[in-house]
Amino acid sequence: MYECKIAEKLVELRNSKGVTQEDVAQSLSISNKTVSKWENGASAPDLPMVVELAKYYGVTTDTLLGLSENKKQSTAEEIRSLFEGLDRRESVLKAFETIRALVPSMYGTISKYYDDAYDKENVFPTGMSHGYRSAISLHEFFEFTASSEDVNVAVMMLRNKANFAWMSDPNKQKEIVKIFKFLSNEDTLAVLYYVHSTNCSESFTADYVARNTGLKEERITEILDEFCSVGACHWVTAHLSEGEIRVYECHGDGIILSLICLAFEIMCGRQSYDYCFNGRCKMIGGK
Repeated sequence: MYECKIAEKLVELRNSKGVTQEDVAQSLSISNKTVSKWENGASAPDLPMVVELAKYYGVTTDTLLGLSENKKQSTAEEIRSLFEGLDRRESVLKAFETIRALVPSMYGTISKYYDDAYDKENVFPTGMSHGYRSAISLHEFFEFTASSEDVNVAVMMLRNKANFAWMSDPNKQKEIVKIFKFLSNEDTLAVLYYVHSTNCSESFTADYVARNTGLKEERITEILDEFCSVGACHWVTAHLSEGEIRVYECHGDGIILSLICLAFEIMCGRQSYDYCFNGRCKMIGGK
């Protein structure tokens, strides 16, 4: 009974996924004969392989075994299953693999909006040497990935409903310029480097940062106050016997670090890509 249910379900899921027995065999590192035997009921996969098959088809093990309706895993469950049992290094590599798989998967569902020149195979060739650095530019989205000793970053930008109209708004321009002005000074980068390092505690004073960066305390105070106005940094007043002192707190600011990393890649990173599809990134303006 069990073998019959799982055999029928395996055939149903494979046909629904649009793959061949050979595709399944290659993905799971098994033989075509094994897949064939499972599907005709001559044998059944063992428990570890049932789990792998459920991951491959994106369903629960209960669904695969015919114990429940064909209920697909949620996105969170699918992603979580990809990282189960992986160590930190394997998890980082899997994250990049997932990012690289995300865009072509999405592109396959929206390709009808593009010219024939933007065929999926043209954008993402089937063979890439490393894929450690790539840039994809299309009218509707831009995707950039860099993985090196210096920077590990993945960025995806899609056209938004506002068509970036806020870029021409004077008030929004002033707010946006604040962050670029803040990051446009060498002293600021030195302070941000130290504040984001594991050598710096999450609570600190300007004097503490000054002693560890070589900059004057007055200058440190200016930078930290500005950091509080544009980033994830806060301060409180501590009342000590010798007087009041400002204590800053920062757990790190991933957005600011991302901006710096992207600036580094533009100005100091490799000037070549493992793969680059240089289409058009003209997201501004309606159709």
